Amino acid sequence: MDANIDTALNWERVAQFHLIEVIALWEGRLTTNHLKAAFSIGRSKASEIIKSYQRKVPDNIHLCSQARGYIPETSFQPRFSHGEVNEYLNMLHSGSIQNNHFYALQTGRAPIDRVQSLTRPVDPEIVRVILQAVREGHRLTVCYRSLSNPGGEERLIAPHTLVSADSRWHVRAFCERGRVFKDFMLHRFVGVPEIEGERLEMATPPNDVEWFDEVEMALTPNPALQPEQQQLVADDYAMGPDKTLRISVRAPLVKYMVVALRLGTPEQTRTYPKAHQLDLANRYELDGFIL
Repeated sequence: MDANIDTALNWERVAQFHLIEVIALWEGRLTTNHLKAAFSIGRSKASEIIKSYQRKVPDNIHLCSQARGYIPETSFQPRFSHGEVNEYLNMLHSGSIQNNHFYALQTGRAPIDRVQSLTRPVDPEIVRVILQAVREGHRLTVCYRSLSNPGGEERLIAPHTLVSADSRWHVRAFCERGRVFKDFMLHRFVGVPEIEGERLEMATPPNDVEWFDEVEMALTPNPALQPEQQQLVADDYAMGPDKTLRISVRAPLVKYMVVALRLGTPEQTRTYPKAHQLDLANRYELDGFIL
């Protein structure tokens, strides 16, 4: 989504423009009926929204009499969406839009399914207190469970960022016991943390040097695969002629990316190449960030 184009628009209009782009891009045909059903509005209001979108982004869609609707231009560029298929599939899968004008819903149900993530439950009151501490620069007393202390132990922490990784939420915080910044998983908090006043000077976010260190992960097809298989994997990730995908990641998040991408150990990569289709070409540079 282009952050520079929607600052003057309210959230409702941005949501309307987002829907216009998702439907036009992935179904290839947008009508006023899509907007009427999605936002419970009349035809004239739906037409006004589409015209407003065309004034804002004049080169993305046009009215096609043959299609009896608006179709995307060949030069279509997402401005209020990301142009990713998951935006369309999530819209269908959510069940929040019961609209027979969506081509994919004309069979009665969306022809998609998904694997359910095993998310861990998190107490909303815990999140509220953490956000308050971040906003006000406070420290917290928490009871935290870990593998070394399954029953929980008291810690003094100063949080600065909530992070979603590997189907779970954790908070990046300064731990006064270890005098280091580290991650604490929200579902392992016992009870609601208590605010304990201002954080220590050493606990201010700029002192979390590792957090602000952006490192590059160089991903390549597993060299243990056959050449044709390597090319397939390279194509899967749009790696280009050099068969390398370079992504920038915060240093503390490298370990989570390793899990998400199923990057095995060197031995696993050699022994089970089909299970670990990607390889971390610069592993030796990032070993300190990998569990």
